[in-house]
Amino acid sequence: MGEDQYSAPPVLKAWMDQVLSYGFAYGPGGDKLSGREFLLLISTGGPADSYHAGGYNNFSMDEFLKPFQQTALLAHMRYLRPFVFHDIARATGDEIEASVLPMLQHVSDPELDPAVKQARLLRELEADPEKAAAVS
Repeated sequence: MGEDQYSAPPVLKAWMDQVLSYGFAYGPGGDKLSGREFLLLISTGGPADSYHAGGYNNFSMDEFLKPFQQTALLAHMRYLRPFVFHDIARATGDEIEASVLPMLQHVSDPELDPAVKQARLLRELEADPEKAAAVS
């Protein structure tokens, strides 16, 4: 088992320790990252169905990522839904290559920001009284 199993890889951890620091990212004067987006692109060795309660890894991917989410919130950043490529240990070169387009679509999706998605949904509800009544 690698030392970065269930954690940030060492290079990412070193970056986080240097950049996400008191007085820069949080605390008095620590507003340099405020309002910025925080997005993770992740690959896992195991299949998606191994990430749930009772599965091989016992926890969901969202649960594993809570420390990253809290870090983003502490720095007043907007935590965005991560892109996760599962089962890379068994993926072929073609499958890895095929993941590039979905990853690029994911990172360029403006609705990754929950506020953008919420605004669109509210506009849709305002434009369609029947739909608004159905969800209220």
